[in-house]
Amino acid sequence: MPGSDTPSRTVEDLLAVVERLRDPGGCPWDREQTHASLRPNLLEESYEALEALDLADPDALAEELGDLLVQVTFHADIARRAGEWTLEDVVAGVVDKLVRRHPHVFEEDGPELETAEQVSQQWDALKSKEPGRDSITNGLPSGMPALAYAAALQRRAGRAGLPVPDAGDDEVDEGFAGRQLFEAVARIQASGIDPEVALRAETLRYRDRIRRTEELSGSDSQLAELTGEERDRLWGRATKKI
Repeated sequence: MPGSDTPSRTVEDLLAVVERLRDPGGCPWDREQTHASLRPNLLEESYEALEALDLADPDALAEELGDLLVQVTFHADIARRAGEWTLEDVVAGVVDKLVRRHPHVFEEDGPELETAEQVSQQWDALKSKEPGRDSITNGLPSGMPALAYAAALQRRAGRAGLPVPDAGDDEVDEGFAGRQLFEAVARIQASGIDPEVALRAETLRYRDRIRRTEELSGSDSQLAELTGEERDRLWGRATKKI
């Protein structure tokens, strides 16, 4: 990381550099980039940041997050030149979202929440009431790796009070869980089945059952606000529709 004698830099400095690169007379490669052409770069930089997290390397993480920030500013500059939106719009939107979804922090008479689980449930409930958010599955792209998609979908379903596959009463550590998954992959592949394809198909069926349950609950109902008995009844009805 830069030493203490390195001049201070700001996000505005970064945006100015990106704009200069993409201005006439700047860098030919940077000028021809589009949202679509930068897609592989965004994905690669995201995975590199995750690797830095896995390595518990703070300096590497700072560097990789900087590379991700470059991606954000590139997309913002492309959008600005197209008259769509600016980096300031991105910042304003996310600040408003964070404040709106944390009424227990920013509202004087906001709810009193004591646990992270309560915060997660409130987050999902508030998000589901926003325009275009008609399902707890919204915002989870099915193009995610199947394992990450399955885990995220199960977390959301659990917070909404919907059934998730029975995990049993035994607690497992990370090593045991890794071995179980690794061995499951070996068994599945030995049967001539692609584990990624199989898990995605099952996860999509689970997603569709969630959405069907939501439809059956009525457009004005939130799953988390129903009784457990009502949710179970709708979940059972949704099974017959899939």
